Amino acid sequence: MKNIYRGIALLVVLLSGCATNVAPINKSSNDVSIAKVNEVQKKIATCVAEVNQSDDAKYVDEHILVLTDKSPNAKELFNSSDKIASDQAAVLKRFKESTLKCRAIANELPSPALVAVYTNFYTNIDAVYKDLIDKRITIGVANQERSMRIQYAKERWAQILKAEKGSS
Repeated sequence: MKNIYRGIALLVVLLSGCATNVAPINKSSNDVSIAKVNEVQKKIATCVAEVNQSDDAKYVDEHILVLTDKSPNAKELFNSSDKIASDQAAVLKRFKESTLKCRAIANELPSPALVAVYTNFYTNIDAVYKDLIDKRITIGVANQERSMRIQYAKERWAQILKAEKGSS
């Protein structure tokens, strides 16, 4: 009988030791994942900041789309009923091409769901750019659409991060 109690006590000690070791392993892998997400986001932000320093980006920010918080004509651009001019369309196309290198960085994210947020965002933004260039929408509508796409992507990003943190 003593051996049965000792066996049970030993089993409880072993199992409780396993249980306490499992949680930190999961936690540290989650920390690495969040660290990787932060690292990739920082790389994307740095890339976008560099692109936004180009002459094309400065022109776009001033005359076509509000790209930065410091856009000099943000109010006018959001309310503009003008269609894009052909010379503006050429600048916008060059600007879009310059952003492709930043877009590719999103593929480094450790979660397919987070990569999908960026992929979906860029697909939607490209559709807005195309409609603007094809003169189907005005500059004001393009800015409003772009702003809504950014907001939706931020909300979706937060939902996915919350879900991924909750599942670990």
